[in-house]
Amino acid sequence: MDVDKIKAEFQQKDPLFRKLETEAAYILETALKRSEIKTHSLPSRVKTLDSFVDKARRKDSQDPFQDIRDIVGLRVICLFLSDIPRVGDVTRKVFNIFSEDDKIGGAEVGSFGYMSVHYIAEMKKEYAGARYDDLRGMPFEIQVRTILMDAWANVSHYLDYKSDEDVPTGLRRDFYALSGLFYVADSHFELFFNSSAQSKKQAVRLSAEAEPSLIKQELNLDTLAAYLASRLPDREASDSKDYSELISQLKAVGYKTIGNVDHILSRTSDAFASYEKKRPPSGSKCFTRSGVVRISAGILNDEFEKNMGSKAVRPYEDYRKLVKE
Repeated sequence: MDVDKIKAEFQQKDPLFRKLETEAAYILETALKRSEIKTHSLPSRVKTLDSFVDKARRKDSQDPFQDIRDIVGLRVICLFLSDIPRVGDVTRKVFNIFSEDDKIGGAEVGSFGYMSVHYIAEMKKEYAGARYDDLRGMPFEIQVRTILMDAWANVSHYLDYKSDEDVPTGLRRDFYALSGLFYVADSHFELFFNSSAQSKKQAVRLSAEAEPSLIKQELNLDTLAAYLASRLPDREASDSKDYSELISQLKAVGYKTIGNVDHILSRTSDAFASYEKKRPPSGSKCFTRSGVVRISAGILNDEFEKNMGSKAVRPYEDYRKLVKE
């Protein structure tokens, strides 16, 4: 193996590798967003020259630029186990896939940190023109794993254990126990994710059917979002962070159920309408759903207004005479 020749060719091709890294990452990230798949991160890299040469030596490769297909690598870090096959579907749609290596299915628990699905891919022919022509036929690798798989892999990599066999016998019991904890956590995150989705569907169903039982439901992110979507459908929805803050503010003064929120809105409907007409939000004519609740609660309950602190510098007192009994 002519190392000097390999190094020179690698340095010559390095700008092309980096271009491939950028374009492949952009295509995949855009496709994942379009498919509404949330990810933790999508890191990418080009192998260093030293790493490339070392791998060529280990493989005793006579043509390393053909044999080594992960010079450019992307990694999709998912939130949940169920996202992994979904990412795989998107990957197959946007790239030509040469090979798939599923290191998750059937793997031993002790190998948790080494689990992932690996794809060797290349650009599709439809990516044509000056931007893509010089990238045609260049392979790259895509790894897909969960955030917990990645965390455990990073820790074990830092400890220099590349496989189970590398772990000293005296440490393997603890190593497997820790790996098992991560495995169980990953599985339970998936269960919690599924339960959360069912909770949201249940809250939406109760709200859509106007069931009295919704009013008795505890105040949480799922029930509040569903109730306000039903009660205030023409207003802009707030984001989950804003809803979460509102829930904390309401609970701080004793409002703990959807029925409490319904009571607030029912008693202050006229007062809020008058307030919004005279003091609309900056840059808009209407308050968001959470804004309606905040202002209505402030009109009805002076303790809520006080807890709002600097956010409650509003003349609510002028509107309290419109509150319904």
